[in-house]
Amino acid sequence: MTESILQEDTILEKLNQQVDIHNLLIEAIKLINESVNNLILKVFRKERHAIKFVIPSLIGKNGPLNDTSVCLKLLYALGIITREEYEDVELLIAILDELDHDDKKYTYLDDEILGPISLLHDMVLPPNWALQSDSSKDVGIVDTLKSSIYQNRYQQMIRSALIIAITDLTLRIVNKQKINYFP
Repeated sequence: MTESILQEDTILEKLNQQVDIHNLLIEAIKLINESVNNLILKVFRKERHAIKFVIPSLIGKNGPLNDTSVCLKLLYALGIITREEYEDVELLIAILDELDHDDKKYTYLDDEILGPISLLHDMVLPPNWALQSDSSKDVGIVDTLKSSIYQNRYQQMIRSALIIAITDLTLRIVNKQKINYFP
């Protein structure tokens, strides 16, 4: 159990170090890629001939399993990862791909980010009470500064929820490595 806690702490620490959504997703995909690659190696048969001739040609530099998306499809087809895990990783890769091709610097509150990340299976978006409290706006309690503070806090809540969702997803993939697929 302490190994699992250490892995979780490591993932959380790496994700929390990222300053914006783009860097967060780059680090998340890097961690997920590492987990998927380790899982692919675990899934293959550990026979001398397979280790020497078959596996390197599949996962090597020019091998068909050198692409994370292909590895995910294989793991899903074999029933090793769930449909939700497969869809979540593909969604994160797609969001990162869009951010890589767009020059705009997005925040966690942008619709281009909020919309897709809300589709993650483990993502629980907190309610935005700054937008819901119309009665307090009428009274004049929520001024520009307070609204800005609320929005910053809401952005931090979304960031934290996303980090937790990515950490859970990565840990589920990591924990599948503990299963002995070929007794």
